[in-house]
Amino acid sequence: MNGKLLIVGWDGATWDYIDPLLAQGDLPNLAALLERGVRATMRSTAPPFTNIAWPSMVTGLSPAQTGVYDAVRTMPGTYDRVPTNLEGFRGIPIWHWANRYGRSAGVLNVPMTHPAHELEGCLVSGFDTPVGANDAAYPPSILGKWAEQGHVYDVLDRERALMDHQNPHQQRLSLEEFTTEWVRLTIDQGEHAAWLLRTHPVDLAFVVLSGTDSINHRTRDVSRIGRVYQAADAALGTILAAVNDDALICLVSDHGSTPAHNYIALNRLLHDAGWLHFRPELSERTWRRLPAAQAKTGLSVWRTLPPWARRMLSWPWLQIDARLGSSADNIDWARTKVYARSSLGPLYINLEGREPEGCVPLANYGSLRAEVIHRLSEAQTPDGRRLFRRVWRIEELYPQAKPDDHHPDILLEPADWRDHMITGYPSDPVVRPIPARTEYGTHTPDGTVALAGPRIRHGARLGTINIVDAMPTLLAAWGLPVPAETDGRVVEDAFVTPPVVQSEPSGPEAERIAARAGGTNVLDRLRALGYVE
Repeated sequence: MNGKLLIVGWDGATWDYIDPLLAQGDLPNLAALLERGVRATMRSTAPPFTNIAWPSMVTGLSPAQTGVYDAVRTMPGTYDRVPTNLEGFRGIPIWHWANRYGRSAGVLNVPMTHPAHELEGCLVSGFDTPVGANDAAYPPSILGKWAEQGHVYDVLDRERALMDHQNPHQQRLSLEEFTTEWVRLTIDQGEHAAWLLRTHPVDLAFVVLSGTDSINHRTRDVSRIGRVYQAADAALGTILAAVNDDALICLVSDHGSTPAHNYIALNRLLHDAGWLHFRPELSERTWRRLPAAQAKTGLSVWRTLPPWARRMLSWPWLQIDARLGSSADNIDWARTKVYARSSLGPLYINLEGREPEGCVPLANYGSLRAEVIHRLSEAQTPDGRRLFRRVWRIEELYPQAKPDDHHPDILLEPADWRDHMITGYPSDPVVRPIPARTEYGTHTPDGTVALAGPRIRHGARLGTINIVDAMPTLLAAWGLPVPAETDGRVVEDAFVTPPVVQSEPSGPEAERIAARAGGTNVLDRLRALGYVE
């Protein structure tokens, strides 16, 4: 792999977990990489979550240019939510940019890459791939050919199975089984990637290991987390052994991680302020909790009933548990002024002429948004601690935000990242501790990046760079032009001698393809991750 570029993602990795393991000698391959390269903290997108961060990472564009601000978007003319995927963001991923200059690429398990698009090389999409998708790989025959050669690629199925058991509201595997399975999968990913590099050589290889994120979502136990990081280090060593010394190496994460200690219930905040309302009836999600046959019959009958009958039949059940009516599919849009699509922090104003049932006149938009920002900026925990460090107008963060993207109007930034936002229920307290028996972790803005190879300094620490800096820096180090539209910069401090940077316009291929309406089981996976209700 002479003069090639290798990018290895440790999803959600943080120096907070890595540095103690390095000090104990538990990550020898990463330690060796850092000795001959540079490291930095990498500030993620706002909000710092997978669906938003990876598109910015691989394109060098901020959310204002990728058009991705949330875990989900709504289909035109509806409030129906669909997951964001490769057909839902603008910009040219680094592997397509490399193709433009005659360099081949192999991409494995990078989030937000479904559906697999044509490229010179091969691509197998990441965790956002729907179950049973026939467009998870390019070329479409590649997985069958690998299997014929004795290398079955089963990462997607194994990841899904594990991610479906990490959330405290799911039926969980035992912590030992969960940890052990992630260790095995991570080791196997490293071996498969190394085999591909040796037998199917490409100029750019990009592989993401998801276990470093998933184990944080599952537990606060640093010894368990350490085991998965050690497996990621072993996989890194296996992959590095398949490349030559003159390869440019980048280890990167899309955001950081931390144990979560409290819930913040967004729906309680919005409901208490009078900005969000639910219809006084059972939500359709209540029926979907029944066995499949009963759910289908119950929903079919329920949808035929007039509103007065649904309200009458619902009343006694809602007295028992108000949460039975508090669901995203049961929002009373005619009375709702502000809402959240997910738990990630973006808030939307239900604006007349923009939303299908918008009830906020344009003349009231500015005053309502100012009121929301003021009241939520003053929101506190029961012990007097501020809930939010900042409540942002979206244009303060992203001046290039395009109205056609239906971007959020407001973004909540927690004062303490150990406070995990959820949509929750109006019957929840605004803040409540996460019980020890349901312990898990959440995200922080501070991820990681390490770079080694020709012309890269040795053993240097660079402080903090931005997630959009990764792509232009790698391209400049690799001798390729940088997209003129990038929001990032080339991190010159990473080099012994700064490279000469050329730029080229991206052109029309950077425009986003319209998002499709599919992906129901991916939406379920986002629920499993705690991103949506």
